[in-house]
Amino acid sequence: MSRIAIIKIHPGLNMAVPQLSGDLIRAGHKTRMFFFKTYKFENEYMDSAQLINRPDDVPPAIDIDYGEDYEALAARLEAFKPDALGLSVISLSVPEAIKTTAFLRDRFDVPILWGGVGTTLEPEIAIKHADLVCVGEGEEVMVEFADRLQAKLDWKDIGGTWTHADDGTIIKNPKRDIRDLDEIAIPDWDHVKMVYITEEKVIAGRQALQFVTAGDYQIMTQRGCPFSCSFCVESRYQEMFGKKKSLRRRNIDVVLEELRSAKERYSPGVIWFWDDVFTLNPRWLNEFLPRYKEEIGIPFWCYTYPTTHKLELLLQLKEAGGNCISMGIQSGSERILQEVYNRPTPLGRVIEASQEIVEAGIVGYFDLISNSSFETEEDLRSTFNFLIDLPQEMVYLGAGDMKSYPTYSYTRSEESQLATNVLATTVGLSKATYDYYHNLYYVARNPFLDREEKVRIGAEHMFRENPELLSEHIYAQTSFEDGLRQMRQATITGIHPYSYYPMPAFEQAKAYG
Repeated sequence: MSRIAIIKIHPGLNMAVPQLSGDLIRAGHKTRMFFFKTYKFENEYMDSAQLINRPDDVPPAIDIDYGEDYEALAARLEAFKPDALGLSVISLSVPEAIKTTAFLRDRFDVPILWGGVGTTLEPEIAIKHADLVCVGEGEEVMVEFADRLQAKLDWKDIGGTWTHADDGTIIKNPKRDIRDLDEIAIPDWDHVKMVYITEEKVIAGRQALQFVTAGDYQIMTQRGCPFSCSFCVESRYQEMFGKKKSLRRRNIDVVLEELRSAKERYSPGVIWFWDDVFTLNPRWLNEFLPRYKEEIGIPFWCYTYPTTHKLELLLQLKEAGGNCISMGIQSGSERILQEVYNRPTPLGRVIEASQEIVEAGIVGYFDLISNSSFETEEDLRSTFNFLIDLPQEMVYLGAGDMKSYPTYSYTRSEESQLATNVLATTVGLSKATYDYYHNLYYVARNPFLDREEKVRIGAEHMFRENPELLSEHIYAQTSFEDGLRQMRQATITGIHPYSYYPMPAFEQAKAYG
């Protein structure tokens, strides 16, 4: 039996850690799960230019004095006595993962593994700091590594990993075949194994589980996506592992088995289906939804896409308990959607799909991606006009900045004709311009103004010169986090969360990041 500690750097969407723990436990190993250091959006590494151009060896934070949270992590790890440490890393977490790894090396003489989206996208950086780097899905890699560690066998030739040879050169092992999702274990959400550490707080047991899940249950019935949006990690995965192979859906009996177990053990208030697009494959849903209603019967939330649902399907979702749904819209500019984001769906269909959500009686949410190097003022104006016409019942979560993650096609200008051509004809817009339009978007979503008034406000030159005057016309959620809380409440109750209220200050109407 190997003892494996799994550390999620910057807790957020936390399914990977319980999934890895579940597979390791099923294979006879022992685990502990640590959720470490909540991300702060004001971190300088949020800057897009740094994400594109950052050096291979990203330095730790300027202040390298490790605080009490690192000591608390070390103390809990020492009590567990791990044989290996596994870090789950996203792109934004790379700097913190480097810092945490440096700290752990001073305290523990055990192998350190990196895995996750960030590691898969940037193994060249990860291998500078980790002993073993997982490129791709990690369940089989972790189990094979733990098995070999227990048997005292060499683990440097495990498929789907990078590591170091004895002379320091990098070994790039062959990719693993895409796994059948019905073979993965039921995730391990056992609160006894969980510790949540951030700043000076150390939370364990049931309270840790509450922090990680908010009393809900997260699940994916499929992996992969049929679409190839340029800003999404799935487009990069399709390049790396193949589009057809990467899209897989689990057997209905297997999904329901996991959900029955979750219902019995954790009594969740909401089920969150984190599939990239849950409303794919009507045949699968036609069988799944009636059984879900009968065997599970818990309100749920999911994602949809404008072309993957019709009213009939949404009514089935609603009948089964789907009270709340999110649909990515990303922009109201046809040019941006087609030429940059690789989302060719006509905006007329987006409005129609939104109306179907409204007619089905489901609370619908949407967000945008904005503040990118590709937008012109004409694109922003098109988005404002589109938001006026979008059904008012759709709840706006905000316009998030477009993050230019390394290795994405639109960041590789030397390889991407699209990026080269679009950037050549685009003039970077100022922060003042984005502040004006992002606030104008909130005006467009104000349910207490009629269409004519919104158009008039959008045409008033004085608001462009004095955007702070828009504050009296803005009604919206104060933050993305508040929007998520409303989504949860809407999912439980099925009641539309019309919590629009005047913003106390112009500065509060900003992108959630």
